[in-house]
Amino acid sequence: MIQYIFTVLATLFFLQAGIAQSRGTFTDPRDGQTYNTISFKEDLTGKTVIWMAQNLNYKVEGSYAYNDNENNRKELGLLYTWEAAKKACPSGWHLPTDSEWAMLVNQFGGPDKAGEALKSTKGWNEDGNGTNNSGFDAPAGGTRKPDGRLLFQGTLGLFWTSSPADSVNEAWEWNFHYGGPPSSNKQNLKKAFRFNVELSAGLSVRLIQD
Repeated sequence: MIQYIFTVLATLFFLQAGIAQSRGTFTDPRDGQTYNTISFKEDLTGKTVIWMAQNLNYKVEGSYAYNDNENNRKELGLLYTWEAAKKACPSGWHLPTDSEWAMLVNQFGGPDKAGEALKSTKGWNEDGNGTNNSGFDAPAGGTRKPDGRLLFQGTLGLFWTSSPADSVNEAWEWNFHYGGPPSSNKQNLKKAFRFNVELSAGLSVRLIQD
């Protein structure tokens, strides 16, 4: 009974505070890993969506731990090629489309502000951490270049969409920045960026429930 009352009060508090998202977990039946999730009602569509709030960490061919260090997987997940990212999804989840990523960004302030709300509160270089007000908790997982080089851990978090770009060998991705230097780049601290990337690059993966 006490737990029930606490839950109701907590829910009322979040509603009164204007916090639209709620948090949960998902356990991948393939390997038993449990991921945090967030759910919220999209302002534009009225649809309730559920996103993973941690980077995917399911090993498949075409996935890589940063610096080939398995200890990085707990915080950063794995970096996937585009084809590997699509194949690594558990049943009931999918790699988000470019439009679904755009909707997420718009939900939390739009391209000029969403980075701050979606980024994690630790791990970003030079005080480039976010507030994580969204609960999305995006780390600066870096990238794996097509030639195998691993770069930008601590400075960039890059995430695949399932949407092909204009070039036959590229797809769209969304990413967040640590903010500097130089000082003029501090405006990038809060931003979310969208670029086209080669399919053979390795990026982080977030999933959305079907």
